[in-house]
Amino acid sequence: MRNRLTFLAVLIAFSLRAQFSEGGFPASFSPDFQALISGKTLNPVVLPKLDVARAFEEDSRTPGQNRFAAPIAADISMENAGEWTDLPDGSRLWRCGVQSADALGLVLLFDQFQLPKGARFFAYSADKQWLRGAYTERSLTPSGKFMVGVVPGATAWIECLEPATVRNQTRLHINRVDYAYDRNAMVDAQVAGVTGFGQAEPCHLNINCPQGANWQTEKRGIARILMVFSNGLGWCSGTTIANTSGTPVPYVLSANHCQLIGNNPDFDTWRFDFGYESADCNNPASEPVEKSALGCERVAFRNETDFMLLRMTALPSNFNVYFNGWNRNANPGLSSSTFIHHPVGDIKKISVDQQAATVFAQQINWGGVFGISPSNSHWIVVPDEGYFQPGSSGSPLFNPAKLIVGQLHGGNATPANCTVQNTYWGRFDLSWNQGTTPESRLRDWLDPTNTGATTQNGYIPPAPTQFSVSGNVQTHWGVPMPNLIVQLGGSASATTQTDASGNYAFSNLPAGSNLTITPVRDTLDANGVTSFDLVLISKHILGLDLFDSPWKIIAVDANANNLVTTFDIVEIRKMILGPYPGFPGNTSWRFFPATTTFSNPADPFIDPLPAGSISVNNLQANFTTGNFVGVKIGDANNGANPGE
Repeated sequence: MRNRLTFLAVLIAFSLRAQFSEGGFPASFSPDFQALISGKTLNPVVLPKLDVARAFEEDSRTPGQNRFAAPIAADISMENAGEWTDLPDGSRLWRCGVQSADALGLVLLFDQFQLPKGARFFAYSADKQWLRGAYTERSLTPSGKFMVGVVPGATAWIECLEPATVRNQTRLHINRVDYAYDRNAMVDAQVAGVTGFGQAEPCHLNINCPQGANWQTEKRGIARILMVFSNGLGWCSGTTIANTSGTPVPYVLSANHCQLIGNNPDFDTWRFDFGYESADCNNPASEPVEKSALGCERVAFRNETDFMLLRMTALPSNFNVYFNGWNRNANPGLSSSTFIHHPVGDIKKISVDQQAATVFAQQINWGGVFGISPSNSHWIVVPDEGYFQPGSSGSPLFNPAKLIVGQLHGGNATPANCTVQNTYWGRFDLSWNQGTTPESRLRDWLDPTNTGATTQNGYIPPAPTQFSVSGNVQTHWGVPMPNLIVQLGGSASATTQTDASGNYAFSNLPAGSNLTITPVRDTLDANGVTSFDLVLISKHILGLDLFDSPWKIIAVDANANNLVTTFDIVEIRKMILGPYPGFPGNTSWRFFPATTTFSNPADPFIDPLPAGSISVNNLQANFTTGNFVGVKIGDANNGANPGE
């Protein structure tokens, strides 16, 4: 039976501007905390149980997907679930459980994940044997999305420690929980079955067996890919790949059909796991810890040769990843071949064929949405050692010179005795140039300066030495603020202006910089300020018509004394009538980080207001979340022109 080598599944996660986890243990694990909550019980949020019979029926109508997990809609945030505990040092801890009856595992997907500096986030299983974290502000992604899972069992726990200095600045919202339901596909309900670890057939060869001794450099580029779709999750394999300019652009080569096994791929939450392997030839008793990068964009793909080229959002240099080289010749010297892969999401394996690969001269009908591969578009390989399974798709085929010549599309195998009849590999040489646009071929991305090279050696990418800082500024009522001055201070000094959409950016900043971003506008104090604002302020002070937004309360604090009184009315009237050219104790606009929240929106001054700047310490990646909210002083009804 021909396998597509992919399956929809639900599995584990991490994070980073490449998913960065700092280790450690949750505060709730400490005896001191347990003493603090002694006698208290926190019940998890209970989600509906998945209709497993319906899920199996849906699976029967979608052959080739082999899903074993399906999504449940959720609405879980710090505002509507869990429990806060104040700690003796002034910090506070939020804990929340998520439960769905009889699930073999749960994956938590966040559509909002914002951690301020110093906050630490963890996820763990009910028995505390499975633990991931700490995630910090370095774990954030440009999309603001995040993923945690698969947490084994029917209950998952999460917690976030928020220091006193960033109180109320954390934003977490779970919009979806994926429920693992197919016990047969997952082998059993243990951690191995849920995460992919230990799930592959026993006839596989681990990468650190003798057959992998000469592939210790190339293996560092092989990634396990966890793919997120609107109807579930799945595994594929892939490799980072070199370009002729020798740059650290984190391209990953995989298979086109990987994006077709589910509906609506969410590339922002696709995860790439490196270093997920055994220490030696034996299968380890405990699961190794992977290095994970979260998020990518699809830059090119083509069905005929089944290739897909992705660009990861980020790839930390300390992951020690190798960018594998390639050979795009029609005759790439395939006297023997090797492939390195992650079958069913398991640890890294290697397969070897000592015979010459040949071009398959016939069409291949994969069925359904997967279509037909043209004749002569694929290599055919039958490994002498090793095996392959779903999840191996997209893994690279290497020639004896250790250069990529194709990626795995599918094949025929007999699981009962681990016998491989054949495997088919999309030809790299045809993927290079046969497409009619850059989005359907490889050459534009892997040979950006058009050198015409037919081979490219692999390399360890140079560590980036410069990064960018960027963000957006809009009014508190959601209108972009164009032509606004934004100042950069600290290790580097610069000034720029926002564009028509309120966006700004600073480029070419040295790694390790300590920076401060500050928006500035102190002109046209009368912008949007009229006698009608005075009427509204009077009604608020008298309790007749209170302001419906904490931002409006801050706006009418004209003398900046963290109170709203008749003195503010006097200051604003003097500015309107002319004795004051502007507010003597205030600027015309005030700015706050967009992550600002208020413990009491009716009294935003009850806690200290945050500074009007954002700090970036030890810059090690592009910083893309420097977002601000602008408040026009004296304007009680949002009448100011944000461009003035």
